[in-house]
Amino acid sequence: MIKEQQLFSKCTVYHVDEMTPDDRVTLVNQHGIPNELINYAIDPYESARMEFDEINHYHLMIFDIVTPISNRATTEPVGFLYKPDQSTLYIFTRKETEYAINQLTKLSPKTFTQPIDIILNLTESLSSEFMKAILTINRKRLSIQSTIKSTKPTQPAINQLMSLQTDLIYLINSLQTDDVLLKTLQTHDQQQLNTKQLERIDDVQVELQQALDTGKLSQEVTKSVANAFDNVANANLNWTMKLLTVSSIVLTVPTIVSGFFGQNVSLPFTNESGGWLYTIVITIILMVIITVILWRFGFFKK
Repeated sequence: MIKEQQLFSKCTVYHVDEMTPDDRVTLVNQHGIPNELINYAIDPYESARMEFDEINHYHLMIFDIVTPISNRATTEPVGFLYKPDQSTLYIFTRKETEYAINQLTKLSPKTFTQPIDIILNLTESLSSEFMKAILTINRKRLSIQSTIKSTKPTQPAINQLMSLQTDLIYLINSLQTDDVLLKTLQTHDQQQLNTKQLERIDDVQVELQQALDTGKLSQEVTKSVANAFDNVANANLNWTMKLLTVSSIVLTVPTIVSGFFGQNVSLPFTNESGGWLYTIVITIILMVIITVILWRFGFFKK
């Protein structure tokens, strides 16, 4: 669906959401947008980057944003397509990234004279979502972390921790590629960008860098918590194996005693009517002795 957004007096914004084949025909034939750029703009797996079409003079910015409702990844790209010498901007979204348009409507009512002004203000607003996502991960991690002290690690808690680690990988990678994207734009269009636009790029980079630093710290802490989970799980496993080993040693005594008295040779108590009671007593005494020896050597200590 192509919808014209009447938000700014000097810039026309076209919102292309969940593009259909008919929308593609309209963009190619009526708006003169190359098919290749459209493919880049709508690809949910495209990496964040700048694409410069020197023939048609289009600039395509593929910017990663946080996507809380996505089933594909924690972040997905939004496509911004424009010509530096024109006042028309195309924003390509999907269901997962459509909220970017809501952020667009919240921008302060300034007079944007170029599409890049809208893009930079919008990306700064969207960049703040990274910090919110990372802080949410930290809160979830603290909840999981407390379970280590109170209870034994459970599979659901371990699965949640793995999910948080995956989310952080996506977030950090997107933050890094978004920062590289802005540096590429800054270098390529340095002569065309005015002072305010360059300052806005710096502001977005600062926002991204702060989120990146926080994300890396959160990743290290989450990794430490995961290692702690592993250590606790290994300790519990070692304790279980130790108990099984000690139990097998103690339970070997009845087998030895019964096998010894089961031989076809003349042994004490074998010809007496209550001889089986003696074997039981001998077995219990030997089991107690072995248990005490193992306890004295610390085999029952966790």
